[in-house]
Amino acid sequence: MENKNKYSLIEYSDNSKDLKENQYSLASVWRILFARLFDLIIGSIPMALIDWIWHSQAGDVTHLIIRYSVALVWMFGYFVILPIFWQGNTLGKKIFKLQLIHLDKSKIKFTDILKRESWFIFIPWIVGTLATIIFALLMPSSYSDADAWKISLSVLIYQLGLIFVIIWWCALMVFIKVQDLHQSMIDMKLKIIVVDTKPQEKIKSHDFDKTISRDEKHISLKDQPGNFDKEFIDSIKNKEKHEFNKSINLDKKHLVEDLKIENNKKENNKKIETGDKNGDR
Repeated sequence: MENKNKYSLIEYSDNSKDLKENQYSLASVWRILFARLFDLIIGSIPMALIDWIWHSQAGDVTHLIIRYSVALVWMFGYFVILPIFWQGNTLGKKIFKLQLIHLDKSKIKFTDILKRESWFIFIPWIVGTLATIIFALLMPSSYSDADAWKISLSVLIYQLGLIFVIIWWCALMVFIKVQDLHQSMIDMKLKIIVVDTKPQEKIKSHDFDKTISRDEKHISLKDQPGNFDKEFIDSIKNKEKHEFNKSINLDKKHLVEDLKIENNKKENNKKIETGDKNGDR
């Protein structure tokens, strides 16, 4: 049985995915992925700058706290504050021509963006950050046999945090891919969907029997040199008919008399010609 979904802004079936006028088309999963990766690169700029400026030693907790604190403020501003003024969009969505919309046509709110980005960014980021800080705290400054368990435990915690982040994002993409509307779990709860920037425009079929008025623009000619309405054409026809009738509008009585005179002349000419021929004989 064909699965069909109907919403106020989007309607399609699994086979045709046909859209009506003013409905949005679903964004490609790959475009969503690349837009998110682009945003993550921008989100990592502060950490990269701090690492480039501040050359810390292994296990420097102060460096890690400053590094991740600055990164948290930056990402909160980029992923949460900026979309409020950009209708839920980030720079990545702008570049890849994506847009967040509510299925019920309501406006994207601050709480919607905060919940969505917490699910996508902040939950895995916090887990990874805590794993890294614990790794730095447990890692001894110098190696000894007595501290071997600390090293093993710190490395294990760091790897578990990294694995958690990777699995989280992979699971998100797989879940989005298998959903009909390419939504994550948080998107389904918030009734948010990622679509192409512009809505579908329905192509209107041309009606060849329709009379074009002068207010309607020609499909391809800017100045409309051949766009004449019916009233203008009728006025030309009436004018020609009037001129023709005027040219043949003669007095019928005089016309008959002229015709009789012309016929008499012809008869007289015939009689004269006949008399001349008899005289010659």
